[in-house]
Amino acid sequence: MIDDVRRTVLNIVNKDNRGYITPDEFNTFARMAQNEIFEQYMYSYTNEIVKQNNRLNGEGYSNIPQKISEMLDRFSVYTPLTYDSAPAKFNTPTDYYYIEKIVYNNITEVERVEHSKIFNLLASNLTAPTVNYPVYILSTGTSSVLNPQLLSEDIKIYPLSITNNVLIRYIRYPYIPLWSFISTPNGEALFDSATSIDFELPDSDFVNLVVKILQYAGISIREQEVAAAAKSEEIQDAQQKQ
Repeated sequence: MIDDVRRTVLNIVNKDNRGYITPDEFNTFARMAQNEIFEQYMYSYTNEIVKQNNRLNGEGYSNIPQKISEMLDRFSVYTPLTYDSAPAKFNTPTDYYYIEKIVYNNITEVERVEHSKIFNLLASNLTAPTVNYPVYILSTGTSSVLNPQLLSEDIKIYPLSITNNVLIRYIRYPYIPLWSFISTPNGEALFDSATSIDFELPDSDFVNLVVKILQYAGISIREQEVAAAAKSEEIQDAQQKQ
């Protein structure tokens, strides 16, 4: 899909002599557009769950939370956490966006608590965390690899005796899209599918991706214009193949 998106973007840009978007610029805008749409899915899912709890959603084809959940499932990861003994914390995966669950010894779920509550929990013999009832807090860590604007978070689990056998299930960021190319003798950039990384969003987000990439490039566009430009590209491809 990434090559189709780029060709549509360039078709719209070239149509009205609005300039040129370089491959590097396109890749930067593509990453930003995909992350924005992905985060909108998360936001929409939360809102739809609230509606569902209030019995404002339907079933079957109108079950919007289920549709969004099925899309987000492709980003769900279940993996062991790596322990760092120096700060006595577990490192979150570099592509993590949202923690679904943390489990100790495959059976015990680790409960999340706020920073403001952990000290009171530790100070009381009645509420102090144990290996049977562990808890965790999040603390600011290093910059996220897939979203450099955000800081990742480290995980501190109590009791501190827990240093291994911890699994995390989380929603990851989509892989960074990359439109890769081979330079031809006449200086043109020829799409290289072997080294490119496609968008991970559904094909139904084609128009959204084009619109947002153009917006990041400072170009205002309507969905009808995107559809027309994409259709024009299809016609050109068909003519070239005849």
